[in-house]
Parts: sequence; C-alpha cells; structure tokens
Amino acid sequence: MTIDINAIQKWSKIPKNIQEKLLENVFCSTCGTTTIVDYSMHNDKAGILFKGKCKKCNKAVARLIED
Repeated sequence: MTIDINAIQKWSKIPKNIQEKLLENVFCSTCGTTTIVDYSMHNDKAGILFKGKCKKCNKAVARLIED
C-alpha cells in the first residue's frame, strides 16, 4: 500500500465511520457498488485519490474523495 503523507493528513480528519462508508461505496464497471481493497492513497489537487481493486472481482477501481 502506498500512502502520500499529505493524503493521510487529509484522511485522518475524516471520522472513522465516514472513512469506512467512503471505502465501501466505490464504483466498479463490472460489479457496480463495491469496496476498494489493496489500495494506495494519493494527494490530489481535488482531494484524496484512492487507487485499488474491487473486492468482488479484483478489477482496478479508483475513488476520489473531494476536499
């Protein structure tokens, strides 16, 4: 797992229960709504970008959490 220090600082300001909901609400083009697993976290100009895999089919997925 790759983690950007600026991204982790932003992420740590979000309550744990909301963090879980965000990671469990990722779109997969094969499965629809899924959970992201084996992800990396990156600081993005728009917020926090997660890149990982779909928990159901293992396909690449991403999620942007806007600032």
